[in-house]
Amino acid sequence: MGDNNISKYRSEVIEKEINIEWIMSAIICQHYFKKVILPFLLEVLYDEYFSFALKRRILEKIVKDFDKKKLQDLNRLNTIRNYFAHCNQQIFEGPGIPTENNKEKVVDPQNLDKSIDFKMLHGEFMGITGELEKYLAGIFIKIGGVS
Repeated sequence: MGDNNISKYRSEVIEKEINIEWIMSAIICQHYFKKVILPFLLEVLYDEYFSFALKRRILEKIVKDFDKKKLQDLNRLNTIRNYFAHCNQQIFEGPGIPTENNKEKVVDPQNLDKSIDFKMLHGEFMGITGELEKYLAGIFIKIGGVS
């Protein structure tokens, strides 16, 4: 797969993840303050050290009936996002420049014998996001948020 496709997929995945994280942050604000307070959201929840995993954990605590499958989806989306954000070092299977017999690949850090299939991960990610965004937006509205 060409670098242009990976770059396109990477930007789509990261932008969708930002949208999902924004809804998660809005739910947290709505829960604690009964409204979205933009300075809190930007200065605290969007601090570079306030991780996606921490936001997800807070949602688990404050949304008592959070669908377990949707939590798994959140975890999976974050894993896929991390592949796109942190994995792109191409390695050649043999010496020299890439040829038909010496193909480049991006090694999967979870299984060094496999390469990452970015196209498949992109498809999986996009297949999950629509329903998850609707689910999270529904929680936001249910707790009094205004869209």
